Amino acid sequence: NARGRGYGTLWNGHVSAARGHVPKPFLLSAEQIPRRGFITDPAQQPPASRAVIVGAGSVGSTIGSFLVFEGAYDEVVLIDLDEDRLRGEVMDLSDAAFLTDTNVREGTYKDAAEADLVIITAGAKQRPHETREALLKRNVNVLSSIADSILPVADHTLVLLVANPVDILTQLFQEISQLPKNRVIGSGTFLDSMRLTIELSRKFGVAPSQIHAYVVGMHGDCQIPVWSQCSVGGVHVSEYGLLTNEDMNQLAETARDKAYHIINAKGSTYYGIAACVAKLSIGLQVNRHQIFQLSVWSEKYGSYLSWPAFVGSNGVQGTLPLTLSAEEQTVVERAAK
Repeated sequence: NARGRGYGTLWNGHVSAARGHVPKPFLLSAEQIPRRGFITDPAQQPPASRAVIVGAGSVGSTIGSFLVFEGAYDEVVLIDLDEDRLRGEVMDLSDAAFLTDTNVREGTYKDAAEADLVIITAGAKQRPHETREALLKRNVNVLSSIADSILPVADHTLVLLVANPVDILTQLFQEISQLPKNRVIGSGTFLDSMRLTIELSRKFGVAPSQIHAYVVGMHGDCQIPVWSQCSVGGVHVSEYGLLTNEDMNQLAETARDKAYHIINAKGSTYYGIAACVAKLSIGLQVNRHQIFQLSVWSEKYGSYLSWPAFVGSNGVQGTLPLTLSAEEQTVVERAAK
C-alpha cells in the first residue's frame, strides 16, 4: 500500500504518483508471460542443465536435496535399482523443488548421456571399522556395471565419483570408461580438508571460511595435512597461533577419523559430503575456476590422488603446485602406489 507514504505505483510501465489520477493497469497477455520450461517452440527452448545422481540411498538423496536447494541445475535426475526407494525419494524431494523451480524426477541410465554432471554414489556401504580399501573388492563389480550402463556420454559430460574408496574407484572408472582424465574426478579429500578447517576454526576462534588447509594423499587412512600451506586469513598458521607437533597430530587424527565415529553412531555419513558435492557442482556448472581438494590424475605420480585442483565447466584445468615435507612426500608416494 503506497498511499500516504510517498511511494509510486507501477502502472502502464511507469510510476505514477501515489495520489491523484489512477490510470488503468497494464496487463500482460498469456503469450507475453515468461514461463521457465514452457516454451512451446522447441527452437526457442534453452538447453536444460542436468545433474544425474546414480544411487538414491542416504548419500545420493542428500546430495540431490542440496542440489535442489542451491538451484544450480534445471533438472536433478535420480537413478536407483530399488524402484520403491527411488520413487519415494523423488516424491519427497520434489516437495522441496518449489524453492528453486528445479525439476526433480526418476530416470534411467540413458539420462546420463546428455547430462552436464553424473554423480556416482552407488556402492556398498562402509561397515563399522571397515577400511575404505576393504570396500574395493565389493565395489569393483558395481562400478563396472554402472560404467557399462551410462556410456557413452556427451563430450561435455563430467563424471564425479563419491563412492569409497573414492581415489581408487575414480581411477578405475576412468580406465573402464576411457573418458578424458580431466572429465573424471572424485570427491577426494575435500571433506577431510573441511573437517580439518573446522577443527582449526574451533581452536583459533576464526570462521572456517577464513582458514585454508589442504589434506592430500587419499581419502581415508593414507592422508596427511600439508601444514606448510595452512593459513588463517593469509597468515601462516605457525605465526597465527603456536601449534605443537602433538597439536597437529591430534588435529589431523580428529579430521581423519571423524567418519568412523559417525558411522559407529548412526551407520553412515552424508551431510558433509553432500555439502561438498553441492559446492563443487556449482563451481563446475558456473565455471568459477575454484580450487578444491579432489581425486585427480597426477602425471607426476602416474595415478589418481587427492590434491588441490583448479576446476571449471571442462573439468580439471590444472593442479596446485605444493612443496611437501619429507613426511608428507612419503605419505603421498604411498597413496600413489
